[in-house]
Amino acid sequence: MTIPARVLADVRASRRFALAQTALARLSRLAVSADLDEVSAAATSTAATLVGVASAALARHESPEDPFLRIDAVTHVLRTDVEVRSGAGSLAGFALAHGRLTVCSDGETETRFDTSAMSSVGFRSGAAMPITTSAGVWGALIVFGAEPNLFDDTDIAFLSAVAGVFSAALERVDLSRLLREQTDHDPLTGLPDRTRAYSAVGDALTRARAQGDEVALLLLDIDDFAIINDSLGHDTGDRALVRFAERLVAAVRTRDAVYRFGGDEFLVVCGGFDDTRNAEDLAFRVTAALAAPPSAADAPIPMSASIGIAVSEPGVTVRELLRRVDLALHRAKDGGGGAHAVFDAEDDHYDADRVRSLSVDLRAALAMDELTLAYQPLVHIATGEVVSVEALARWNHPTLGQIEPSEFVAVAERTGLAAVLGDWALRTACRQAARWRRDFSITVRVNVSALQLRDPAFPGRVESVLRETGLPPQALGLEVTETVWLADTGRVARNLTAVTEMGVALLLDDVGAGHSSLAYLERFPVFECFKIDKGYIDALDTGRGRAVVTAIVALAKAYEMTVVGEGVETRAQLDALAETGCDLAQGFLLGRPVDAEHTTAVLELSAPPAETVGEA
Repeated sequence: MTIPARVLADVRASRRFALAQTALARLSRLAVSADLDEVSAAATSTAATLVGVASAALARHESPEDPFLRIDAVTHVLRTDVEVRSGAGSLAGFALAHGRLTVCSDGETETRFDTSAMSSVGFRSGAAMPITTSAGVWGALIVFGAEPNLFDDTDIAFLSAVAGVFSAALERVDLSRLLREQTDHDPLTGLPDRTRAYSAVGDALTRARAQGDEVALLLLDIDDFAIINDSLGHDTGDRALVRFAERLVAAVRTRDAVYRFGGDEFLVVCGGFDDTRNAEDLAFRVTAALAAPPSAADAPIPMSASIGIAVSEPGVTVRELLRRVDLALHRAKDGGGGAHAVFDAEDDHYDADRVRSLSVDLRAALAMDELTLAYQPLVHIATGEVVSVEALARWNHPTLGQIEPSEFVAVAERTGLAAVLGDWALRTACRQAARWRRDFSITVRVNVSALQLRDPAFPGRVESVLRETGLPPQALGLEVTETVWLADTGRVARNLTAVTEMGVALLLDDVGAGHSSLAYLERFPVFECFKIDKGYIDALDTGRGRAVVTAIVALAKAYEMTVVGEGVETRAQLDALAETGCDLAQGFLLGRPVDAEHTTAVLELSAPPAETVGEA
């Protein structure tokens, strides 16, 4: 029996509508609670999938005067040299300028606007749907196809629905921003914080364009600040930060604004400059003021800082100017304490293109779930049983091959993807662990970054993932490095407390890798487990090395904590760890990181069955 074509078409349309409703419902759930980066990536991914096109993205003005549009959440990797112009210079620019849906059926015959940006990346058709909020047009949701005449009424309806959901997410974020307006100052120093700094740079650039002058940014990083914390404790370090901020404010001009940019970094925004030499003069003045000896009554004050300098030029954006000052700071730090460096074109050789390219690719990979997790076992030394596994992110880039975790995690933290990457790893690991716990009594450990722990929404996201995956809180451990305390310790402490109250274990990683573990435990008495840095394990063949590890194990026992030796590569190291009283071990001797399938085989051989209770 032959099914009529009309019936088949109706069936296909019904299936497509059902899939669309499911996708829109999923996006709507994210719009209620997820951060804007996650919603942005989900919105463009949903739009591209529903409409069935090669690429989708968000386009908007970073400031009204910019000749180019900012492109975010791209679902298809674009060349980094493609620039999308505003106004009649592009499809998105035209849609934003006129505030209405704009469809380009064929770029080769389009006359309303320039289609060269589209055609340069292989696109021949497109549609741009303005995204509006109560404050006006925010930007546009754009989709592109490689063939002409791709968009019908159903496609446009899908696009409109996605734009509507994203608009609701923007309204939620704007409301949250209004509620935070009274709390956007750093509670320790009283200076406006990083969020205010971004706004201030944008405002300064707008004024500079109107007045015909330039904006200078000075980004300061305190030299050897960790020494104060290690030797004198964190409370003294906090007081030193306050005194440093006071000196910095006193050293700059009255018209300059100082912001705590994060941790031991401070940003100075200076308007009214007409020459780079003015910015250097200010850097010299700040350096001299910081170097002045403190009075007897002063708390310890850092005496020097490395300073990066960047001066605006016509057309520069906020993001670009901040990127430049960050690159200049890296060069200044290479010059030693108290040095300063002015951005120049040579700084762009600091693999800026690779960072930018990897950021775009990483966002796309996360949106398409193209990263994977490897799992490395933690073994109970006394019994030889695998009692836990550590989840480790892996990225096999389609053209560059395996990207080292140290590199793509750093890229994520530098480009605003840390929360998205962290949430993906947490959700993926918990989902897999829930499957394993049907047969094995094991726990899973997931690394969390300092940026995640400074986010007030982090505990809520952990709770949501546990609820979604069905993993008991007691089966999850979060690994935290010692360096987290370097900034925002009050918020970190609140987040650490919140996750432990859920029943989630906290594990202190890399103990002994250069920071004060004892002071850390006194400040945050919520950890259940130490993880001894590999450097100490490598030294176990010496008497001094064994004594140090024995002391670290004794410290852990004094705090009633489990202790893990990581980086175990030889039988001699494992035996030495056993003699110190160490509980667990991890390293290549006991198992390398492997995928979930191979980890299941490892667990079948050496993990305790689900009905028993293993030590985590």
